[in-house]
Amino acid sequence: MSTDHSNPFAPPQADIASTTTPTAEQTYPLTATAVATIEDLPAEHDGKVRTLGIRFLMGVANLFIRLAIVVPFYFVVAYVPAWLNLGGNASLAILGIGIIVLFTLLFLINAFCEDQWWEYLMRRQVRSRPEPWLSSEAHRSRYVTLTTTQPLPMASFQLGSSEAEIIDIGLLELDKQKSEVVLECDKRRYRIPRNSLLACDVQQIKLQSPWTPVVRLACQTKEGPLEFCILPGDNNPWRVFTTRHRKQQAEQLASDIEDLPTSD
Repeated sequence: MSTDHSNPFAPPQADIASTTTPTAEQTYPLTATAVATIEDLPAEHDGKVRTLGIRFLMGVANLFIRLAIVVPFYFVVAYVPAWLNLGGNASLAILGIGIIVLFTLLFLINAFCEDQWWEYLMRRQVRSRPEPWLSSEAHRSRYVTLTTTQPLPMASFQLGSSEAEIIDIGLLELDKQKSEVVLECDKRRYRIPRNSLLACDVQQIKLQSPWTPVVRLACQTKEGPLEFCILPGDNNPWRVFTTRHRKQQAEQLASDIEDLPTSD
């Protein structure tokens, strides 16, 4: 008689461990001939932007803005026709107007775009640092979010699996003269030469929503390969509802990184 007590009706298991720290056997499409430099920020500048307090205030602001839109819409559609003793056609007209106003306000709500606020706070913090790695020209850098990586294939039974996590926010600049990716973040700073890249592609990760297109970046460091994802900030809040816009942003960033010149 078998001594195996496993349940034959249990759902299949899969390895969903984070790939932020790659295994030694993992292979990459590129071969690195240089090493990336990654430094922790001094204590007086470490973690001064994405604090728990500011994250809480951002969440409260978003909540109140949405309530200020949804509650009046529900009030008008549900009660005004009854109070005014309007007929069926008038009620439908009010409902139609209410829906138009609702969608208009939902688009206008993107004027309060979190990424724009985070970018403002991040730029102010970087300007206060004595020797930032970024150039002084603000238009050369863009706001990004850094996240952990996650295995791409996920089956339906993995809906409850852990999501990728935000590890940092910062400003990204592509220095074509030095051929490197420069990241000045809230917790760390990165100099990633083009020749230190092991991988640069667009993938989908689960991040506070079903799927989000990001740039997966792997680079060689003194401690070994380092892998993380870069989520470009929303530079066009009026198109924030479209997943295609997110994907186009990620594809453009990956293409810009790959286009950096390589040296022999």
